Amino acid sequence: MADVEAARLPEEIKTDEAVTRTLAGGVRVGVSFVAVAFALFHIWTSAPFVGAYPDLIQRAIHLLFAFVLCFLLYPCRPGRSPARRPSLFDWVFAALAFVGFVYVIVHYNWIMENPSDSTRAGVLLGTLVTLLTLEAARRTIGLTFTVLAALGMAYALLGAWIPGTWGHRGFSWTSIQELLYLSTQGILGTVTGISATLVAIFLVFGAILYYTGGGETFVDLAKLIAGRSYGGPAKVSVFSSAFFGTISGSAVANVVVDGIFNIPLMKRLKYKSEFAAAVEATASSGGQLMPPVMGAGAFIMAELLQIAYVQVAIAAALPAVLYYLGCGAAIHFEARRQNLETIPAALLPRAREVFAWRRAAALFLPVILLTYFLLRGYTAGTSTFWSIVASVVIFLASATSWADVRARCLGMVQALEAGGKGIVLVATLIAAAGILIGMINLTGIGVKLSEFIIGASGQSLLAALFFAMVVCIILGMGLPTTAAYVLAASVVAPALIKLGAIPLAAHLFVFYFAIISAITPPVCAAVYVAAAIARANWVRTGLIATRLGLAGFIVPYMFVYAPALLWRGLWLEIAWASVTACVGVIALAAGSMGFFARPANWLERLALIGAALLLIKPGVYTDMVGLVVLAAVWASQRLRPFPEVQPAG
Repeated sequence: MADVEAARLPEEIKTDEAVTRTLAGGVRVGVSFVAVAFALFHIWTSAPFVGAYPDLIQRAIHLLFAFVLCFLLYPCRPGRSPARRPSLFDWVFAALAFVGFVYVIVHYNWIMENPSDSTRAGVLLGTLVTLLTLEAARRTIGLTFTVLAALGMAYALLGAWIPGTWGHRGFSWTSIQELLYLSTQGILGTVTGISATLVAIFLVFGAILYYTGGGETFVDLAKLIAGRSYGGPAKVSVFSSAFFGTISGSAVANVVVDGIFNIPLMKRLKYKSEFAAAVEATASSGGQLMPPVMGAGAFIMAELLQIAYVQVAIAAALPAVLYYLGCGAAIHFEARRQNLETIPAALLPRAREVFAWRRAAALFLPVILLTYFLLRGYTAGTSTFWSIVASVVIFLASATSWADVRARCLGMVQALEAGGKGIVLVATLIAAAGILIGMINLTGIGVKLSEFIIGASGQSLLAALFFAMVVCIILGMGLPTTAAYVLAASVVAPALIKLGAIPLAAHLFVFYFAIISAITPPVCAAVYVAAAIARANWVRTGLIATRLGLAGFIVPYMFVYAPALLWRGLWLEIAWASVTACVGVIALAAGSMGFFARPANWLERLALIGAALLLIKPGVYTDMVGLVVLAAVWASQRLRPFPEVQPAG
């Protein structure tokens, strides 16, 4: 879906996520057919009466589709390669990927019966598949992960030549290929399995939900809820971005899909370009945090922790609310400070139209059904399968004529095509991540890096959390969220767990900062795209986005030290921690934006930030002091007259 929308953007917008070719003629029809088949394969294997194929076969088929689509859709050199048709090299790469993965499918039994063994053909094809994986990752997410994976293999090969602690005995190329290609520990490893059985079906569900009218309904619902309040257009962006982020699993794709509507609306109502872009970038980045459908990294987290996905979603609910509460409060206070306009009544939808059965059912019933099945203990794949069935039935049953039925069937094909294409980005980056993870496990460098972090932090959990935050933000500067999380989780999370953080909190901490890196200068992909759409200065946009998303930098520390925010503990403890955290996040937003009951001076802003930190820190005494400071600021502001503020223009 993201690639379809990305084609509508201005030419000067540059992102780490490549824009696909605009194919024409028979090639376009053929690629569309493959993409639809890709989506249908994942729907079929998620059905409870069918089930996934054995691990290697399921993963090989998954990557076969993904690589063929990648080489036909993504040009080798954007701007130089043919924009409307694949080149000869693209066809050759697609054919080699087909052969490489078919070999695994055909020889599945031999591979299972002869672990840690190989043939000359296996090593040769493994080498080709490894190189194709690096090239596919380069085309879709840029050079960063390709270089990291290549360095990982070089480290495995040359370990015997490295002196000191970081050296190891070294491994032959044959041994590396036996792990990467002929086992479930490399390219066809666990993270690829998650992509092949969970992430893919959720992306297909998101595309179907979007194309069957759920996306339009949600935006109209957001307008009804927030359109007439202070900063209404910006708050609508927060609501809609939270929704679209769960569908795309990518901050950049979210900005593309949502920003092309929300940013022009904010600018038309006299919002400054930088502020409009910052709102969109901040809100879009947090979409991957919002249950019930979180970003792809959440499914990988559940697998790494060996827990049900629903446990991850439940634990992430309060932190996600805190993130968006902080963002929404910051927007509200800034809107009050600058007297920003609301959405005119003429542009607001009518409630009876939004909640009409034909429209509302397309959004609410599939999502409610998904949540119900997850909470009942069904697997994520089964839950999503029945939600997709519900979406399709509702969409077709609401047709008003045979002509409408035909049009809706065509729309369903378009949804499946968008879903199939949307899987490609995640599948290729996860395959490349499989190379790096395989080398980390093979060489033992992950354990060494974890021990290094523990040593550098002086056994202090707070210091280790700070180091982990910096590592995640740096990784996220050059990688999509999923790749940054996978890499950081294999190195950083074990160190946090050893220092006392509960495993789920440690992994969520890493996941949050992998996401927040999208708005953190100097490399902030979501900010780049939003600023380009708004024709804004990206540096100022990045600074405003950081202020709007300030809660996102604090919330991860909160749930590490207060697991009650992850629904761990007594109900009273959870309720108290939730209330004080919400008040603290609002106070933090007020201090960062310079407005509470009235515009705040610097002393009041410092007091608000101090109260926020006291409320955020677990403990009854700090909470009480924080509430007293907050009440004192509110009282002092209420005694001052409210200055006249001209609308922003």
